[in-house]
Amino acid sequence: MNLTITGYSTALFSTWFFVDDLALLLDCGDGAVAGLLQKSRKVRMIAVSHADRDHLNGLPQFLQINARERGLPVVLYPRDCGSFPALEAFLKEFDRREEHGVGRNRWMPVIPGLSHPLGKANARILPVASRHIDTEPGIVKSLGYLVVSEHNRLRPEFAGLSEAEIVTARHTRGDAAVIETVSETLLAYSADTPIEPADRWQRPKILIHESTFLHVADAVSRAQEMRHSALDQVLPMAADLPLEALILSHFSTRYGAGEIRRAIREGCHRIRPSFPVFAVLPGEIRRDILSSRPVWEP
Repeated sequence: MNLTITGYSTALFSTWFFVDDLALLLDCGDGAVAGLLQKSRKVRMIAVSHADRDHLNGLPQFLQINARERGLPVVLYPRDCGSFPALEAFLKEFDRREEHGVGRNRWMPVIPGLSHPLGKANARILPVASRHIDTEPGIVKSLGYLVVSEHNRLRPEFAGLSEAEIVTARHTRGDAAVIETVSETLLAYSADTPIEPADRWQRPKILIHESTFLHVADAVSRAQEMRHSALDQVLPMAADLPLEALILSHFSTRYGAGEIRRAIREGCHRIRPSFPVFAVLPGEIRRDILSSRPVWEP
């Protein structure tokens, strides 16, 4: 699947990404509905990573305009974060006019490891724990998300058989002996996170990863190394994955656009990733990111 992804992400100010093909909004920072306009009506699910305001301040307007019958859009949020039930209760009281449909959408607490159907392309969304918010053991208040697609295929030993032979095999041996279910991770979204091992993202085709800082030393100097990632950590980690594309986001405004591009190119020249690298620079909305010109091409 070639995904159409539009997004905005500037550290401290706002983050949101819309995956058109999946009717999925990842986070809902300020300006999400204004950036998408009528396209915002397509959103069926909003997966919010955590309760920092730059990741959810767009929700009140988004839901006021787009909440509709059948409980759409569904809002996913970390189950252990009490801010979300409080926000839900406030919005249902604040936007009481029935004609706006507010209150019809469903708020769904989620936990890491338990997936939920997206309703598109046999895909499911799978929350993964994030260490962005420090909590007691067993409590998770911040998440990343994976989009996993499942499809059935013939087991390799039956691939050369005719259709009639396959039908006979399914009848005599059972479907499970002939057909296998294959899962693939279409997309991984890190949200705000310190750097994690590559296997956290389960070999995705596309990775959207934060790079708040260009250098680890910058994160350390601001005591943020345990909450955010740096570009010189993200690039080598991503190079260990079989990606088709990397989208870098959440850059700090302390860096200019030219400085960010240069740092990405210099890092990629050293590491030589086998995939294109795109960047959502501070203050810009990037539309159909994967069809635009990357900062780095192998």
